[in-house]
Amino acid sequence: MLRLWRVLVLLALGVGVGMVLFSGACVAPVIFKTPGILDQHHAGVLMGRIFVKGNYLLNALACVLILDALVLWAVHKSGLLFFHLVGVALIGLFSFYYTPYILNAQAKKTTASPEFLAMHAQSETLFKALLVLLCLSFIWRALLRPKRGV
Repeated sequence: MLRLWRVLVLLALGVGVGMVLFSGACVAPVIFKTPGILDQHHAGVLMGRIFVKGNYLLNALACVLILDALVLWAVHKSGLLFFHLVGVALIGLFSFYYTPYILNAQAKKTTASPEFLAMHAQSETLFKALLVLLCLSFIWRALLRPKRGV
């Protein structure tokens, strides 16, 4: 049963890495580099909707990471527990702090303000850090030697 859990955790981490990588590295550049189709504001609104949907996946991943942290704490006493909890914190910040702030600024049409630009830059940095952290968690979890079936 615990081996199935390990596979599910790796699958969830893979989906999380894929979502972050694809939305940040593939979707965003395409959407924001179509000035003939979308202006900057509408491209931002569209990207915001994509991130809202992606946040559902990330929040589900955060729940899996919390559960896996409990399993790892009980079985391995592994340092991966820290990575999982930091990943949960980054997902929470992105989903519940940065995304609502950016969507609110778009609704108020204040996306040219210095405050918005600073928050947007911070959210981009956080998203990149989340990608690195999820990749490291995936690799570490994949290489973690099974102990008592996990």
